[in-house]
Amino acid sequence: MEKINDNINRFLPFGESLRAILQHDSIKDRERRQLLRLKGVFVNNSDEDSTFPILTTSLLSPNEFEFLREKLQAKEDREKIITRTLDWESDKTLISAIPDNFNIQEIIKANFPKYKVIGSPNFKMDGNNPNKIILDFKCETINYSKAWFRGKNEFKGQIVFEKIKNKDNKVQLQIIHTSPETTEIAEKVSKNLEKHFKENDYMSPKKEIQRILFKGFTNEERIQFFLGMTDGNAIFDFKKATFLDIGPDPDESLPSEINWLELAKVRELNINGEVLHKLPFLNDKALHKFMELAEMEIIYNFFLCSVEGSCYIRFGFNNYFKKRIGNIELVVDIVKIDMKDQYKNVPIASIRNNLMKEFEKLKTEKYEWCKLQ
Repeated sequence: MEKINDNINRFLPFGESLRAILQHDSIKDRERRQLLRLKGVFVNNSDEDSTFPILTTSLLSPNEFEFLREKLQAKEDREKIITRTLDWESDKTLISAIPDNFNIQEIIKANFPKYKVIGSPNFKMDGNNPNKIILDFKCETINYSKAWFRGKNEFKGQIVFEKIKNKDNKVQLQIIHTSPETTEIAEKVSKNLEKHFKENDYMSPKKEIQRILFKGFTNEERIQFFLGMTDGNAIFDFKKATFLDIGPDPDESLPSEINWLELAKVRELNINGEVLHKLPFLNDKALHKFMELAEMEIIYNFFLCSVEGSCYIRFGFNNYFKKRIGNIELVVDIVKIDMKDQYKNVPIASIRNNLMKEFEKLKTEKYEWCKLQ
């Protein structure tokens, strides 16, 4: 999330420094027109050509500048989620397994830091549940390429450990990230705790944390897993598949039906559409062996106990085709949520959290089914 620099409160901007603020994405024609009205100026046109010359050649009062500052809305980055599983071989609760001297600042310490974690966050129980623990953190980065008032970025991250009900000795690890920096911090913390858990025999030193990786599937299995997500469940009613990131496997000789991909030296296809699950690449099982499917976006109608609507969910192995690295991990991203009109007052953050939980259940079910096949 873009953070407005503290310097913005040190003087009243004018001229070019004011122009930099007026060009911010959150300052639209409407805001510029309102600002001019506060100054007693009324214009027929509120576009940049009409309003910029007036505003940048006049001085702002403190009240006028406060109005403008409040309109500098910071855009929140969407939360994406990575899920892992580990075998727990102890009766110890998760909260008591966290070391007493846990210090995130020590864990992320670097000679040449690219970011900093704000404060000293620590794990806490989710309510009164000692077997579900959460670490919320924020990291701050400096962006030297931005305007004078936009010098900092602040991103949120979260790490969750939870013992899985009805599954003996299984603990789910979730990393919720909004930027590469929060991903890196979460990785350092999870690796540090994995080492601690193994040293104290909470988990076996011989077992690794289980991840859903691109290389964990054959081409056929991966496509079947993705197609399984179109089945939906009681919460998610499949509507349509609108995006695919797919390409030919360079290690396979393509059959005649799709050898045009080889002739054209096609490496990757980013396909947008309406009924992509019906493409021959996916619909014809005989072709699955030859295609690498990396990512898909699906529109679902959803039915939660307190709200209904539709959502766009993108999941897969992001940017696989850039380097074709097999250990890229599955990431889930709820791109957009549209609620029915009667539920517009329900907080969007609450809906997103519930959808994340329910989609995780669907994803886990389909993944386990796929691996059993």
